[in-house]
Amino acid sequence: MPNILDFLDWLSFLQGAVGTIIVLLTAAIIFIIRDWRISLLALALQYLVVGMLLSGVMLAYMAFMKTIVGLFITLMLYITARQVNWGKLPTDVSPKEAAQLKQDPLIRLGPYLLPTDSLIRLFFGMAIGLTVVAISQRSLLQLPVVSDDLNAAIVGLIAFGLVGMSLTTEPLKAGLGLLMFMTGFELFYSSLEQSAAILMMLATLNLILTLAISYLVQARHAYRQLFD
Repeated sequence: MPNILDFLDWLSFLQGAVGTIIVLLTAAIIFIIRDWRISLLALALQYLVVGMLLSGVMLAYMAFMKTIVGLFITLMLYITARQVNWGKLPTDVSPKEAAQLKQDPLIRLGPYLLPTDSLIRLFFGMAIGLTVVAISQRSLLQLPVVSDDLNAAIVGLIAFGLVGMSLTTEPLKAGLGLLMFMTGFELFYSSLEQSAAILMMLATLNLILTLAISYLVQARHAYRQLFD
């Protein structure tokens, strides 16, 4: 029966450029796409691939634990999103009550009406992607110790996370940005210090942040708060 080491060996191709590309693509999806379902699916995939990237710089069991914690975080956010109807209006809200809500400004793009927020995020997402590519090609801007591929993943996660937090007042989307920032920081710090105690401390911090995000999402989408 295959064990964890066999499984990691089978997915070893994700430890290099392929893994970095997937991490950056999932970060861009979380940053740009408004749909919570897609964002959480991308977050789960991101944690899986980040675990593979970590397995190249730390012990396999420690990288596996990071992946398990990440998937548990995703599950917590999934349950929270389900409880608030994925950020949509409750089913018992009448059309008259719904009309009281402030609607996002829309812009027409061909036959489609898109929120202006989506276009802004798309612009910033492209800018961040180009910045990550530019930084990864300059040796003077490389982070110490880490490889070129890991450097691009770290910079991309931190950049998408920080900018994502600054562009929204929605607790879940801002929380996803914060979690991506934390993941980028952990990728860098784990390259410097491989300690089980530090791993447990960072895992605990991420779980506490997830609980806070879940509470804020519940509070923001409570029925009465929607009409404040």
